[in-house]
Amino acid sequence: MIAQHDKPLQALREHYQQAMTEGDAAAKTCTLATVENGELSLRTLVLRELAERGPVIFINDSSPKWRALMTGGHSELLLFWPSQMRQYRLRGAWQLLEEDEMRRHWQHKPDGSKWLDHYYAQCQPQSSELADEDDLAAGIDDLRRAHTADDIPFSPNARGLRLQVDWLEHWSASPDGLHRRYRYQRDRAGQWRHQCLVP
Repeated sequence: MIAQHDKPLQALREHYQQAMTEGDAAAKTCTLATVENGELSLRTLVLRELAERGPVIFINDSSPKWRALMTGGHSELLLFWPSQMRQYRLRGAWQLLEEDEMRRHWQHKPDGSKWLDHYYAQCQPQSSELADEDDLAAGIDDLRRAHTADDIPFSPNARGLRLQVDWLEHWSASPDGLHRRYRYQRDRAGQWRHQCLVP
């Protein structure tokens, strides 16, 4: 059954824009869940973009989550907007952004994130153990001495991924407690099929 539920990604983008307009603090973040070697991991990330082609996240290729996503393991992206009491769970295939597109995004990336990408490449990989807490600040200071804030070169280990959504679940709260919950899945013909679920 398709009916009025044939454009769930359009509804997702409209709800996202509403969250941004309302100044929802969670609108610019998402939660990524991955399973690697039988272990579940959750982490909060910046949602870089939610365009027609799908949500975009940036990660570093030294990160454990990079390996988990590139090996094709199970993953899910969660978006939750408290201002609307609305949640989306998203699944699909991850598509690597081309370097040219990443270079365009790099211009808008915060300086702190740029320095960290260089730190991961030149000092220590992301999520590795620090021998001393001050080592991170010292390493970043060394990098800053090598480049000005106006000239932080692109770091090739900075990666971008777009989720090509083929499955999503939409939950929204209701004052009477009888919340709404729908599951959508794209069929082989590219059409969205939906099911109404018990919340």
